[in-house]
Amino acid sequence: VAIGYTANDGVSALAAIVGFVVFLASLGISSVLFFDLDPTSLKPIMGIPSLDTGVFGGLIMGCIAAYLFNRFFRIKLPQYLGFFAGKRFVPIITAFTAIAVGMLMSLIWPPIGGLIDYLAATAAEGGNVPITVAIYGFVERLLIPFGLHHVWNVPFFFQIGSFVDPITGETVTGDLNRFFAGDPTAGIIGGAYWFKMFGLPAAALAMWRCAKPQNRKQVGGIMISAALTSFLTGITEPVEFSFVFVAPVLFLLHAVLAGFADLLFVSLGGHMGFTFSHGFIDFFLFYNLGTRVWLILAFGPFFAALYYFSFRFVIKRFNLLTPGREEQAITGDVAAGLPKDAEAMSKELVLAFGGRSNIENLDACITRLRIGVKEMGKVNIARLKALGATGVLQVGNNAQAIFGPRSENLKTDMVEYLKTAGPEADEVVTPVPAESMTLAADQPQIAADPDAAEKAQHIVTALGGTHNIRAVDPVALTRLRVDVVDPAIVDDIALKAAGVNAMMKVQDQILHLVVGLYAEQYAGEINQHFKASV
Repeated sequence: VAIGYTANDGVSALAAIVGFVVFLASLGISSVLFFDLDPTSLKPIMGIPSLDTGVFGGLIMGCIAAYLFNRFFRIKLPQYLGFFAGKRFVPIITAFTAIAVGMLMSLIWPPIGGLIDYLAATAAEGGNVPITVAIYGFVERLLIPFGLHHVWNVPFFFQIGSFVDPITGETVTGDLNRFFAGDPTAGIIGGAYWFKMFGLPAAALAMWRCAKPQNRKQVGGIMISAALTSFLTGITEPVEFSFVFVAPVLFLLHAVLAGFADLLFVSLGGHMGFTFSHGFIDFFLFYNLGTRVWLILAFGPFFAALYYFSFRFVIKRFNLLTPGREEQAITGDVAAGLPKDAEAMSKELVLAFGGRSNIENLDACITRLRIGVKEMGKVNIARLKALGATGVLQVGNNAQAIFGPRSENLKTDMVEYLKTAGPEADEVVTPVPAESMTLAADQPQIAADPDAAEKAQHIVTALGGTHNIRAVDPVALTRLRVDVVDPAIVDDIALKAAGVNAMMKVQDQILHLVVGLYAEQYAGEINQHFKASV
């Protein structure tokens, strides 16, 4: 965790280890001194008597060490303390912070640990396993857009239940570890194979078929690739991020169906684990270890049909603007104009994130580029979309672009490019209309909207006037991203009357207005109103 957020700097790893050791000691001592805990109830961890926080303690100290490294690795101290300045200061401040964190955790961990123990007991004893996994599946999907599903997964993957490995004699915990140790009661979240191998690919097919005829070629290329990724590897984000923001009701439906899949699989006596995710590769490798694994193939077509027809019905019934259904959508080959080699692609990505001078750190997970930036306003979301991102999230000063399984390679290419890049990596990049990047050269350009000024005036009025608008930017080809002061005074009806096809609230004060291909022009007109009002 620590090196992942500090550009692989070894000092942060050392600080995390030092902090974790001090944290364990502080947690154990505080529990006994301040809360009269029986010392015999402490568990030796790395030889230190302490409360067992599982992987949570390591995650917490890893995050703290990373934060303190980024905050203090260049700190300057008085000359007589100069030896401890810079990176040497990080393990020291981490150790002192760990003392306080250990004392705090001695207060808040016992009830959290009790809740985890309850979940573990109910699942391991079989009393409420179907309900437990249904709740797990439902909540886990809802947390995907925020990247918090990893936290939710921890107790289920690594702490729930216990089993003595018959080969090593060691006690293992967690559904995954117990499954591979031979515990016949483990593998309780195998229902995800149904919606990852069959359900979401069928949902992608439904969105493809629901696209307007002139857009199906473009949408089909995106959806088929995303569907194959989900089926083979179990990576679902390329499909999910194609509809989570434009059609949240579909994502809620998906979460309900995911919970239902987990519930049904366990209720029918199925048990199946995984190592990476619930894709065909894991299914092929480990099917002989599971129980009633044939259920996955037998009910797969049922879940494919359930997802396809439910998605198709909801999209048509509520006229949801899934890919290819916008009032004005771009036609042509989505790959037209994309860079053909790794260096050119890396350059375009660097510029899309605001140039080398705007990038603070580069990182990637399985499906996302995670780029720390100095100014989020310099990130060109439309350009990232045109380069192949299926979604872009803004988390503080961290821009996360969804590129699927190639994200790690893209990050590596960007790192290598920046080592030798010249002044072109710091070019001042003005927002590029996304349509000019994705349309083939022989495609006719979209004509300007002659009524743009009037429509922009109506949109400003519906948003509560210029005093209620902090910023307006064109994003995702067909939308306006609006930062408002008070969302309560925004008039939805007036927005529709002004030509806005749909409004989505993505954060407390951030709205996305779907306006079609004239988004760039409308944003310019609205910004003119700002200048006129100053």
